[in-house]
Amino acid sequence: MPLDQKKEKRSGHRTQWTAQFAVASELCKLGYEVSFTMGNRTPLADLMVVSPDQRRMFLVDVKGLYTKNFWLIKPKQTRDELFYILVYVPDNDTNQFFVMTQTDVNSLIQSERIRLNWKEDEPMLGFNWKLALPYKDAWQVLPK
Repeated sequence: MPLDQKKEKRSGHRTQWTAQFAVASELCKLGYEVSFTMGNRTPLADLMVVSPDQRRMFLVDVKGLYTKNFWLIKPKQTRDELFYILVYVPDNDTNQFFVMTQTDVNSLIQSERIRLNWKEDEPMLGFNWKLALPYKDAWQVLPK
């Protein structure tokens, strides 16, 4: 790439909103009802979702990346109805979705904590990009 065409760094705000709208769109296409939780008063999840068949309500926390990088995720107190959808939202390629249970996410964070010898109070937790690959398009883990 020529020096005069440096790739502009995308803001985290733009990436997160792109990811949230992409997830909401995919869920709607699959028949789910989706509401945004909007604002800083809802730190638990980004979306409230109702399943199409059982009419079961659950929460989705969305994490977005525009480059294949480390997924930064802080562990949360375990909740049965919390799911994670990690989204790769590149500028010039198709979106990729990684659908996970909270147990899956916590397990990956814990394995990275052990592998990297992180302290219990480590402020930056998460896991390597490639660890999410087995969960690509795993929409079936969500309530039906």
